[in-house]
Amino acid sequence: MVTIETDVNRPHVPTDGTTLTATVDVEPGAQAGAGTNERHILLCLDTSGSMDGAKLDQAREGASWVFGLLEPDDYVGVVAFDSDASVVMAPTRWAETSREAAMTRVDELGAGGGTDMYDGLDTARTSLDSLNYRPETDDAVRRILLLSDGKDNSHEPDDFRELATDIDQSGIRILSAGIGTDYDDETIRTLGATARGEWTHLESPGDIESFFGAAVEQAQSVVATDAALELDAASGVEVSEVYRALPQAQEVGVEWSANTARVPLPDLAERENQRVVMKIHAPARDELGEATLADVRLTASGREAADRIAVEYTDDDAELAEHNESVSLDHRQTVVRTELGKGNVADAETEVRKMTRIHGEETAVVEEAKRQTRLVSEGGRQERDDATRIVDDDRLE
Repeated sequence: MVTIETDVNRPHVPTDGTTLTATVDVEPGAQAGAGTNERHILLCLDTSGSMDGAKLDQAREGASWVFGLLEPDDYVGVVAFDSDASVVMAPTRWAETSREAAMTRVDELGAGGGTDMYDGLDTARTSLDSLNYRPETDDAVRRILLLSDGKDNSHEPDDFRELATDIDQSGIRILSAGIGTDYDDETIRTLGATARGEWTHLESPGDIESFFGAAVEQAQSVVATDAALELDAASGVEVSEVYRALPQAQEVGVEWSANTARVPLPDLAERENQRVVMKIHAPARDELGEATLADVRLTASGREAADRIAVEYTDDDAELAEHNESVSLDHRQTVVRTELGKGNVADAETEVRKMTRIHGEETAVVEEAKRQTRLVSEGGRQERDDATRIVDDDRLE
């Protein structure tokens, strides 16, 4: 059973109104049965000239690993792109082919030419759509796993944002990975965030297999697809600065309809809690007492959960001084992690200074934000990637 829980940093607000921070935590619950999700997996592989050698060899090994994780009712396909895109293997029910037959096609891949990633993704989407999936009734877990080491020859990140939005509306999530030092990290990041997936940096060819494997295994654990939060805001309430904090820090483009904000979420997976953080403005109000700022509803492939973001208007100074520090820190830490993921060290440093001024230098979250900022400042793309995720204590310096 999926559940959600809300919290605010200031449970009591003055009658002249204020802006506060809110969090919504999503606990996905469990699958109805182990391995019940049909998976539609499309490998979208860069085979441009720069992939020649170890990277393409490891991409082949990664594909072999994916094939070994599939169940009979899953579908898998392969698209390759260099100067243009081609369908190496149309999405095929795994029970109707074999690992040997699939690998024969993958092993024939060669590297050469330029990089038309846009055509590759568009072809991948068209291939998956050939399965006649219906987002309103079907609940198959649909994934494009994109791997590239270069920059598209003729398209900019905004072009990919539009394409990823269309792909997302088809019920497909993109997990995008850039390998090496020459890919366009803004494009890779845009694809993962816009299509409610994830983006990642792969340091070496040996990381390709684990990227593919983790993505396919995560798809096996999905509880519900097409997840979103709906915030029905009260009159005068404003919602801003919305971020997905977990599983990966990403800024969210909120969709408004009248007074309802829709916050799209990644598919819900077992043991993978999600968190959304935001700023919310409580308007002026003459009447004292409790008030609902927004009713919150989670929907995901037939599952629903509800809660509300509420505060109490008061003129009691002691109550107004109450502060849930962890909620404020969640929001600021997420902003820092998001900016570090973009490589915006200066903006992250500005946020860290705000955190330090408000919460103190010795606060654990502040210390971690400083550590991450230093690592990204001194390091490269791997450090940016790491900064977007909460790390275990035993990985901290």
